Amino acid sequence: MYCDFWNLTRAPFDQQLDLEYFFESEFHEEALARLLFVAEEQKKCAVFTGPAGTGKSFTLKVFQTILKRSPYECESIDLLGLGEEEFLWQLCAQLRLGPAYTTRLPQLWRQLSDYLTGLQMTQGRLILLLDHVDQCRSECLKTIERLLHTGNQRFPALTIVTTSGALNPGTATVVAQLSDLAIELGSFDQETTENYIRYRLNRSGCGTPLFTTDAIQEIQSATDGTPEKINQICDLALLAGYEQNLQEIGPEVISRVESEIKGAPLTTNRISEVVHGV
Repeated sequence: MYCDFWNLTRAPFDQQLDLEYFFESEFHEEALARLLFVAEEQKKCAVFTGPAGTGKSFTLKVFQTILKRSPYECESIDLLGLGEEEFLWQLCAQLRLGPAYTTRLPQLWRQLSDYLTGLQMTQGRLILLLDHVDQCRSECLKTIERLLHTGNQRFPALTIVTTSGALNPGTATVVAQLSDLAIELGSFDQETTENYIRYRLNRSGCGTPLFTTDAIQEIQSATDGTPEKINQICDLALLAGYEQNLQEIGPEVISRVESEIKGAPLTTNRISEVVHGV
């Protein structure tokens, strides 16, 4: 809606995980280096943590793309809401083991055990990326633990990387016991937030700063440097600026958009009202 007005080739703050828009901050660069260390050193399990919205899923997607150039097989599963049987069925299907819809849990385990044994015999390796381990059903943690103990423990064929946000104390203890390495993402400081916004705008064909310095400060204050929140506020602010026919986005627009986000969902008409201060 606002792209032509701001001379953009596409919406710069879309929440889709488009690899072209991956911003490799200091935190993300270190996280990727640690993830590659886990793969190359054949660690059994790593836990990738950080506050919601800091880019764990996005970084995991980038990591999976990098692994396509490696000799490792890599599969990714989103555990959100999954139980043991659903998880194992998806894994067997992605590994092309041919599970039927009627295949029961013991047969799924047999298929996976045979597959991992075959990998060990051929010195192959599977990197399994499990997103949102904090939002799966409780039995999935036991499933992950059992997978890690399947096959020859001296020459494991499986590495599991899990991502999680906030874990309850009991779950956090279990996950910590499984992990060989903890990897954590943090939020941006103000300079990184400014670089992030500039990067996303540049990728969308805009070489001029659309947000004033004061607006950047307001964004940092409103989002605590969380990329997902930055995207949300900047996207709505550009829409509000288009509605008001602004030349740039100042702190008053950010402040009003932030207030509306905390209240009712924004519509196009409401954005116009907010910008006008109605």
